[in-house]
Amino acid sequence: EHQSLPAGERRVRFEGLASGIYQLRLHGSVPTEQLGTKIAIGNGDVRSTTITVQPFTVTGHITFGGTNLGTGALVLRHPELHWRAAIPIGTDGTFRAPFWQRGTFTSDVRSPALPTSFNDTVDLADGMANVALNIAIPDGRITGIVRDQKTGAPVPNAVIGLQTDIANGEQHVRLLTGPDGKFDFAGIRYGKHTVRVYPPQHLEPEPIAFTLDDSHRLRELDVRVDAGRAVAFTVIDRDNDPVANAKVFAVTEGKLRARTTTDEDGRATVAVPAGESATLVVIGEEGPFGMLRIPREQEGGRLQLHLPRSTSSLLIRAQTTTGATMPQFSLLMRYNGVLVPTEVAEELANIQGVQLMTDANSDVNLQNIPSGSYEFWPYRTDDEAEAIVSSADAVLAPIQVNVKTGENKIAVKFASKLGMRR
Repeated sequence: EHQSLPAGERRVRFEGLASGIYQLRLHGSVPTEQLGTKIAIGNGDVRSTTITVQPFTVTGHITFGGTNLGTGALVLRHPELHWRAAIPIGTDGTFRAPFWQRGTFTSDVRSPALPTSFNDTVDLADGMANVALNIAIPDGRITGIVRDQKTGAPVPNAVIGLQTDIANGEQHVRLLTGPDGKFDFAGIRYGKHTVRVYPPQHLEPEPIAFTLDDSHRLRELDVRVDAGRAVAFTVIDRDNDPVANAKVFAVTEGKLRARTTTDEDGRATVAVPAGESATLVVIGEEGPFGMLRIPREQEGGRLQLHLPRSTSSLLIRAQTTTGATMPQFSLLMRYNGVLVPTEVAEELANIQGVQLMTDANSDVNLQNIPSGSYEFWPYRTDDEAEAIVSSADAVLAPIQVNVKTGENKIAVKFASKLGMRR
């Protein structure tokens, strides 16, 4: 709900609210004049609060590679209260705006001089009458083109993901290749970067890792992608209805090779390596995940992938031999002989909530999974996961269970290695 306060009026009342947590937000005459606060209301409560507005001014200067950025916009977003406002940037790279809200904001600098926005955080801290921001956008740049490996033709609409390692984690930016297959990231920080290419009708190439610094400010990439062989299929649910918006992943030997999404009729086409067998892993918005093996030599025609009807659950309780809880770890999973890549496991967690990671009680609780043969390897780092994938066919999985329809529970005991600390 919203209400407009006439001049001189300072009280507002909202009636008939259900219990919950609400945000009260004031709006001034310009977009940057906003102030939000949260208030909890119980069933039948009558709550009263006072909101004090203490206006201040935000000014600043933005440079790109040491020179004035020029015209554009600085977009500030409040991560908790979920509101945003854009501040115009002048031709000399300066900006000025009235502000009401204090705190830490995420910032996006947008300008014709930048192919992609520059993302950062700014602190509009208390105790300062006004806030002056100086944003220095680095001059690192990553450009490239995506081409078909055989024909050399440009590949449009490929998703290009840029991962930048920063002090407290990672920063991710994505864009699409244009009709000419080209992409351009500007205003990139110095440091370690990884570029991942997700073409719509080709196999995904290996990630490209490199470093930008004072002596290597520009990285130009010529990415060649393999079309493989196209597999057309339809995803059907347990009632024989098409499954729209299902995520489909082509997997070979525990590695993700391509991905796509089904249309409203449950149809899609995905690339798989030529001359190799593969498995399609399908994750729908509802129901357990499903798999379909694609033989090395496939006959023509559209395949059908049926998502399983029965659902099961598996509780894995991990403890040390002394009965203590384990430090947190993740599980690499193989289902009916198919090793599920970590990227696919992440999508299982995002879409269906299947978390292959221990909780605070050292439990892994997998809900709404299909029955069948499961194998698990515990790991803690990405390097450990990669080592497991490379040797999974030769090494017996330490956790094996045959999951039947309904609830399944197992307990796993871990012995500490001599001379090592947990």
